[in-house]
Amino acid sequence: MSSSKVKPNDDILDFVIKKANGLKGIADTSLEIIPNQCIQPKEQRLDKSQIDNQESIPTIDLSNFDDLNVEKSIQEATSKWDFFQIINHGIPIEVLEDMKEAGHKFFELPAKEKVKYYKENVGAHESVLMYWSVFGEKDEKVLEWRDSIRHGCNPQNESNLWPPQTRNQVLKYQKWATPLLKCC
Repeated sequence: MSSSKVKPNDDILDFVIKKANGLKGIADTSLEIIPNQCIQPKEQRLDKSQIDNQESIPTIDLSNFDDLNVEKSIQEATSKWDFFQIINHGIPIEVLEDMKEAGHKFFELPAKEKVKYYKENVGAHESVLMYWSVFGEKDEKVLEWRDSIRHGCNPQNESNLWPPQTRNQVLKYQKWATPLLKCC
């Protein structure tokens, strides 16, 4: 854990992004006050009164994978919500838990290790792992509270570039998840 403090008016981009401390690094500094760059202006915050409590995130059941309604449900969910939950996908819970644990191990690495995987520009079709923090447009005034890693779906030639903390778990997950791509 770092002993340095982050003050509300500090420029945190260098600490968070360039030095690969990530937002987790800010939390590990014994943060006492949220930096101004991480506070959404009130006029841009979610208005809870606009939420329809009758609706919920769509759940797509893949138990009848070949049913055309599954594809239709996915299309509807992505056009209205941009995301959805999948159930009965067949991926063993152990594989999912291993993925979560691998992610935790990666983010617990020292910044000098994570920075090896840092990439500023994320290409849509790149399959090399990328690590980034506060992902968003460079000119955004408010930073997002997340650190992320991405493993591409074409690991044949590039999985050797992935960190050892996640490589085997992601490859195992991809073996289970690849058949699900035919429905999308």
